[in-house]
Amino acid sequence: MVFNKIKQKLLTDVLPSLITSLGIVLVILTPKPALSAERLYLIYGPFKFSLSVESLEIYAKEGKITKEFAFYASHMDKASLLNLRQTLQQTHKIDGVQFSRLLRTPIMEDMLKSMGDIFSTHYGYNGFYAIRSALILAAFNQTQDGWTAIDIMRYFPTDAVWIDLKSMAKLMKNGGLSSPN
Repeated sequence: MVFNKIKQKLLTDVLPSLITSLGIVLVILTPKPALSAERLYLIYGPFKFSLSVESLEIYAKEGKITKEFAFYASHMDKASLLNLRQTLQQTHKIDGVQFSRLLRTPIMEDMLKSMGDIFSTHYGYNGFYAIRSALILAAFNQTQDGWTAIDIMRYFPTDAVWIDLKSMAKLMKNGGLSSPN
């Protein structure tokens, strides 16, 4: 019963928020692990753009568009910017042990592998293990209010999150996550 509730919450609330947040490029300050993502690298074909996690965190927390984030914000309408901020601020409360177990089920592993095609530790690598690790650490180290997409980035086990925008667009066009081929 609890497993089904957590699974449903993950499928309806958590994963769409994560995809939306990381898609455009994560608010509660948490103790920083020894290694965490400081930058997002957005890849679209031969083009590579970079954005600091701190710029997103400032936008999420204060609504302030930093000079670095201004380039990205200028390509978004007001509704998209508001949606991004709300998504970055959204908190999730999930029991860490149960969440960890859920993420190790075959269906969730397939979903994380699909997400790993988009979010990775290096361009061209699947980020499955890094995503799963960051999600579990965020759940285990959540504050009283829960955890956010920023927390997931802060717990990413490398100094950057590489985001393949073509893969993301394909996933969005196809209507969501599916099992890897």
